[in-house]
Amino acid sequence: MVGYNSRLDEVQAGFLSVKLRKLDEINDHKRALAEIYFKELKNDFIKPFRADDNYDVFHIFNIRHKKRDQLKEFMLKNGVKTDIHYPVAPHKQKAMAGIIEGDYPISEEIHKTTLSLPISYFHTKDDIYQVVEVMNKF
Repeated sequence: MVGYNSRLDEVQAGFLSVKLRKLDEINDHKRALAEIYFKELKNDFIKPFRADDNYDVFHIFNIRHKKRDQLKEFMLKNGVKTDIHYPVAPHKQKAMAGIIEGDYPISEEIHKTTLSLPISYFHTKDDIYQVVEVMNKF
C-alpha cells in the first residue's frame, strides 16, 4: 500500500499545483457568483454578513431561513441541490461534551436555519440566476 498512497499523493499534489495557478481566477469567479446572490435574492433570506475590510472568497454561500428544511426540499424538487453544513451547534457536538456547557439559543437558531447554496468554480452565472429564480418563488 505504500506505493499506492505515495502515487495518490503525487497525483493530488499535481492537481493542486495546477489549481493553485488559477486560484485568483477561481476566487474572483466565486465572488462574482456571490454578488448575484447578494443582489438578486429576496429579503426573505438572511444573507451572509459582509464587512468592507473583509475579502471573502465564499467557499460556502450560506443563507438562513426559518423554514430551512422545507426550502431545501423545495429546491431539490426544482432541480437545485443544496447542502446543510454544520447542522449541529458546537456546544451540542459530542466532541465538546464537558468542555462547553450551557445554553446558547442564538447558536442553536443559526444551526437550525442555515442552508448552503451552490457556488463553485464550475457554476456559471446562469446557473446562479436559475438558483435565485427558484429560491425567490419559495
